[in-house]
Amino acid sequence: MTIESRVLAVEALYDQLEKEISGFQSHTNLHCVTGCGKCCTKPDIDASPLEFLPWAFHLFLLGKAEETLGTLKERSAAQCFLYNPVSLLGGNNGSCGQYKYRGLICRLFGFGASRDKMGQLRLATCKIIKEGQQENYQKASQDISMGLPVPIFMDYYMNLSQIDFRMGNIIVPINQALILAIEEVLQYYAYRPFPGGLKITA
Repeated sequence: MTIESRVLAVEALYDQLEKEISGFQSHTNLHCVTGCGKCCTKPDIDASPLEFLPWAFHLFLLGKAEETLGTLKERSAAQCFLYNPVSLLGGNNGSCGQYKYRGLICRLFGFGASRDKMGQLRLATCKIIKEGQQENYQKASQDISMGLPVPIFMDYYMNLSQIDFRMGNIIVPINQALILAIEEVLQYYAYRPFPGGLKITA
């Protein structure tokens, strides 16, 4: 499958997920706190390179893939490269610098569920939502146990791996996933013409 086809397939999966999350949020009234980026500051977020293939392809089309790859490889911080804090001191406030191209883990966390040891679905969300929206959280948990549709982590990761089994099953720290995604695109086009007959724009 070509890079372009894989990018389109990942984006289609994300579109499906966004519709599911929108329906779930409409029913539960759960939402992220405006300006909160605490989950993005975690140093141990893992992801697959395939989640960021659309982002890497976008960089390539802009002519910024090699430059960004170099910056990423020189970076020592574990915090996600794409996260933009409001200030260096107030690290919990900020936003994703590439929100449109954020990964699957970024989309699912907060509004997706995983199964516990008993096979029951449990909403995977943050302490801020659990405590700050306690009534809505408890009602959502109850509704999920009664059959309320909710995006399921395992299902989406299985669907992702069906697009590209190799890239979808490499789970590494998030910045390493970004690096591998860019390298995949650069290697693919090393001996192929620029996609769609276009030329690098930068």
